[in-house]
Amino acid sequence: MNSENEQAYSIDVFYFIKLMWKWKIPVIAISILAGILTYLFTGPSFVTPLYKANVIFYPTTNVNLSTTILAEPGTQGYGLLQFGTDEDGEQLLQILKSDEMKNNVIIKFELAGHYGIDTTKIVSMLGLRNLLSKNLEVKQTEYKAIEVTVYDKDPQLAADIANYVANYADLQKNAIQKIKAKQALMIIESEYLKQKSYMDSMNRTLMRLRQDGIYDYFGQIADLSETYTQNNVRLQQEEALLKVYEQNKNSLPDTLLVKTKARVEGYKAAINSLKPNIDKLKKYGGDYINNVNDLELDRRKLTSVKSRYESAKMEYESALPQKFVINAAERPEIAAKPRRVLLSAAVSISTFLLALIIVTLIEVFPTIRRKLS
Repeated sequence: MNSENEQAYSIDVFYFIKLMWKWKIPVIAISILAGILTYLFTGPSFVTPLYKANVIFYPTTNVNLSTTILAEPGTQGYGLLQFGTDEDGEQLLQILKSDEMKNNVIIKFELAGHYGIDTTKIVSMLGLRNLLSKNLEVKQTEYKAIEVTVYDKDPQLAADIANYVANYADLQKNAIQKIKAKQALMIIESEYLKQKSYMDSMNRTLMRLRQDGIYDYFGQIADLSETYTQNNVRLQQEEALLKVYEQNKNSLPDTLLVKTKARVEGYKAAINSLKPNIDKLKKYGGDYINNVNDLELDRRKLTSVKSRYESAKMEYESALPQKFVINAAERPEIAAKPRRVLLSAAVSISTFLLALIIVTLIEVFPTIRRKLS
């Protein structure tokens, strides 16, 4: 049984080879002709060639500019040179696939006229975006990079659009972040100016107190108290001596009594001269102490607020690239579409196989018909 099957299989293969040999000239001629016609009709005279330009880049990390620059190397915040994560890449993809991005490209490169649309009439942006979408592809590669591919009949325009789309990621993402950074800057700037104004007010109060002679309350009160106490004690001593001298003035020289009285008057004068300063310290000492204590606390607060203000200002006024460009688009030299040689070869092979099927049916059909009849 197996030998009969092998014999039938051999006969069938031999029959098929004979069949191919019999029809070799028409089949090969039709295949070659199909390939030649395909090559001719895909030429520039019939099909507009499209040139391909592409840009490949990696997204950067979403880092806080001020804290990253001010952070010590090796700390957690020092990620300025790191490649972005999948989330960073997805954010850029959403930006580059947005209608706003396409609208910017259409307006920037005047694609309505380039695509042959009558600009004297109302032009549909939706239609232009659909035309652009057919010639623009933005995707994430298997290595997590982002690839922007542009097809156009003008090779230089294809390269320019590809580079512009890649740069648009920088511009748009920074613009979005600046909106939030501006709001944060306005809030912290208001707090900073308010704190600075309050500090200036306290400084003016302390300046007025210094002009009134209160420049170091604790040091001054200590010195005045010590001087007042010393003079008061000496006054009491001299008054006690004067009282004794007056009781015995007949037996004492007049000069001793006079000198003692002079010392008493001197101590009284010294005490009286101290009292205005002491009274002034009593009156304004509380204000001085409160302002000095508050000034120290608010100086620390102002330093913190100023640091945050400078950070917010840096975030708003500065911008970092949002991508690491691996391959920038250059003017392509060879058209990418249509691939005439490959297309002609595919048509020739397809025509060859189809011709074989048709020839087989032509040869086999009479046999089948006889068997059925």
